[in-house]
Amino acid sequence: MADEGGKRAEAMGVPNVKFSTSDLESIEGKYNTVTCIDVMIHYPEDKMAQMVSGLAAHAEERLIISFAPNTWYYTALKKFGELFPGPSKTTRAYLHTEESVMSALDAAGFELARTEMTGTSFYFSRLLEAVRKK
Repeated sequence: MADEGGKRAEAMGVPNVKFSTSDLESIEGKYNTVTCIDVMIHYPEDKMAQMVSGLAAHAEERLIISFAPNTWYYTALKKFGELFPGPSKTTRAYLHTEESVMSALDAAGFELARTEMTGTSFYFSRLLEAVRKK
């Protein structure tokens, strides 16, 4: 994705832009925008706010994150998956309420600027763009 972002920025004539990837545990530096797409599913509710806070510490202006929302649909899918034993058959994705993610963003000094839903035929996620509070 970083390579694709660089190619698109160059094609659009956007100067002085750098895209990079990093493990959440080893990210360093400050960036205008930090994005974290479809990673929160690996963080239980009690660790999610800490993860958002860590990302926010590296974002000077904007934070873009996505998460699997805690909806009846995903809850039913997880229950259905539990009927099939084995690690390859059941999902261990953690679901989060929009309220809990918004609370974590607020505590980290960010406010919501935009929200979208992303999706395919069977998967969807909530995408939030947050900006640093002034």
